[in-house]
Amino acid sequence: VFSEDLHASLYFVNASLQEVVFASTTGTLVPCPAAGIPPVSLRWYLATGEEIYDVPGIRHVHPNGTLQIFPFPPSSFNNLIHDNTYYCTAENPSGKIRSQDVHIK
Repeated sequence: VFSEDLHASLYFVNASLQEVVFASTTGTLVPCPAAGIPPVSLRWYLATGEEIYDVPGIRHVHPNGTLQIFPFPPSSFNNLIHDNTYYCTAENPSGKIRSQDVHIK
């Protein structure tokens, strides 16, 4: 690897994540499987292409790009949040990459 190759790059650190199954009593954490040099901006989207937003106490995207689904009572189940397909993107000066879809249920 030449030193100039390290100036800007984007790469997947885990490209095999396709499904996350979690219990409503525990919630889940899903890391965005991408990284890069210089540091990347990580964002999560629904499979429809709509960027997701934080829902206090229900869904949160941490600054490090990890998507968190909080524990919830069964009566609060929302299929748009708790049983949906997501993907993340990583972007820096070298470009933008998109993860494969991850079904969270």
